[in-house]
Amino acid sequence: MEFGFTKEQEKLRKELHDFYANELPEDISGVPALSKELQDFWMGLQRKAGKKGYLAPGWPKEWGGLGLGHIEVGIANEEEGYWGIAWPDGIGLHIVGPGLHLFGTEEQKKRFLPEISSGEKVWYECFTEPEAGTDEANQQTRAVKQGDKWVINGQKIYITGGYKPDWLYVEARTADTIPKHRGLTLFCVKADTPGVTVTALPCMGGYRANIFYFDNVEVGDDAIVGQINQGFYHVMATFEFERSNTAGAARAKRELQELIQFCRETKRNGKPLIKDPMVRRALAKMAIDIEVLRLAAWRTAWRFGERKRLGPLDFDLTGLFSRLNAMSHPNLKMDILGTYGQLRMGSKYAKLDGSIERGWQVTRSYHYAGTMEAIKIVLAGRVLGLPRIPAKLNTTIMKALQEKEK
Repeated sequence: MEFGFTKEQEKLRKELHDFYANELPEDISGVPALSKELQDFWMGLQRKAGKKGYLAPGWPKEWGGLGLGHIEVGIANEEEGYWGIAWPDGIGLHIVGPGLHLFGTEEQKKRFLPEISSGEKVWYECFTEPEAGTDEANQQTRAVKQGDKWVINGQKIYITGGYKPDWLYVEARTADTIPKHRGLTLFCVKADTPGVTVTALPCMGGYRANIFYFDNVEVGDDAIVGQINQGFYHVMATFEFERSNTAGAARAKRELQELIQFCRETKRNGKPLIKDPMVRRALAKMAIDIEVLRLAAWRTAWRFGERKRLGPLDFDLTGLFSRLNAMSHPNLKMDILGTYGQLRMGSKYAKLDGSIERGWQVTRSYHYAGTMEAIKIVLAGRVLGLPRIPAKLNTTIMKALQEKEK
């Protein structure tokens, strides 16, 4: 398969590339916001990019975007990935914003979209619970209508974000239904609403997740996104906007290029690392994996642009390849660096600024946007046409396994 980009698209790529090259110091590209100083820097860059329409290039101009197509959005994401940018409001840009475009009222669009596209606000996605991760329908957080208010009670866990949020995008149960996914609703909740508390949950690699508690949190009808009891369907529709990942492929390619250069310049036993057959084999495998991911990501970006003609995204190969690479590549990189790979960022002896060790830690728990097991189940049904295990047989299997454990 061969494809290319138009002159206008290449012009956009250069414009974005030059902007980030001028705005990013050499020692900060790809460095997460692990300190207050770095947080302030990334928030400032987010606002600068927002003023130019770079944060949401696919959104209409009236909402702060550039009105561009899906291929142009893929180019913008690719440049962000190359420079190692993780916007403080990634959730607002990629989950909340698309959801409001599809299901929000005109009042909600006017209120929230300009703030998101300008980079002024930070949103958190409050979906995951102790018993509702991959099983999205098993939400226990509950919203009950009392007079003219909805009262929310419950807990959310593993909510990613190191910044102070302005708004929360909350999924809650509003009806007891069978099946369970028909009784969920989405709410926009101001983060400082009385009854909302948060506990930090430090993660490997220096990143942070959070636990949110909702204790009699009151919101009005205007906080509801879309239809009552249709939140599950709204969530599934907006999750598709996570899937392209041209950014992930671009970032992985740049990191590999830096590692290759390191292997050319670094000697072991008197010879450059690049001359070692085992090192060359590992580098070649990663290069092939990344190219497969890049092609899958661009296939997804193109498919988004064909939604009206072909319908919703048929299957998600980028999620599969992203996770396969995330689990195998850090190990290959650690093997190449040897004991130096164990040194953390900040150590004067660390190679490549300690990025290998930090990347290895981060991917020890790689559950974002669905687990590997869930993705395999979806691909087995949608791509291979394999039948799902009947519910009764699945119950029988689980009972047998539990009895075996005893």
